[in-house]
Amino acid sequence: MLAGRNGPLRREGPSGRQAEETSTKVRHPRMHTAASIRRVDQVFRGQAVDLPEQPGVYAFWWVAPKHELMAANRHIVLKGPKKRPVDVEYKDWWPAELQYPCLYVGKSTNIKNRFSLHIKRGSPGRLHEAQPRNVKAKPCTTSCQLRFGIEHVFPTEQNPLPLIFQSVGFSYRTDFPENAIAERFFEEDRLVGIWRPWFNVDSER
Repeated sequence: MLAGRNGPLRREGPSGRQAEETSTKVRHPRMHTAASIRRVDQVFRGQAVDLPEQPGVYAFWWVAPKHELMAANRHIVLKGPKKRPVDVEYKDWWPAELQYPCLYVGKSTNIKNRFSLHIKRGSPGRLHEAQPRNVKAKPCTTSCQLRFGIEHVFPTEQNPLPLIFQSVGFSYRTDFPENAIAERFFEEDRLVGIWRPWFNVDSER
């Protein structure tokens, strides 16, 4: 079974709040367990990417020692109200149920393609130069949040790909059998709110 794939949700038994709590327990825990998370280098099979070309929700995780992440640059200056600069600090705000710190949560119509866009394996070296005073650099694409985030929090790392390969994990789920487009939107928003991934924090518009 591919990592991060759960069985279909069955809504049987209790209703109301109890059913909602039950569905949460059934649907979501596997995506953030160690058994569901593969290190980025383990997702690759030579030049191939061992992921489905299916729509789904996915997450990136920091699977190296947590203290290495907490010792990194945890400040980023974003645009706040009226485009004024606001210093944001990335904190240890992840829920205790997570085995690893969550870096990013997203959704895609093609899990395999979106993973590749985040990693940009064919682009060695840095893609984003560190800016003075932690100001957010302009991302090279709109789909490389993971690569951008790692390069920001590790501003002196000149070749971030080995760091990503060894220190970042990936999981996903594609089991959205009913009203799938809406459910993927809701699931992404729900997990961002619960798992509090660092690289989902962005300028307010």
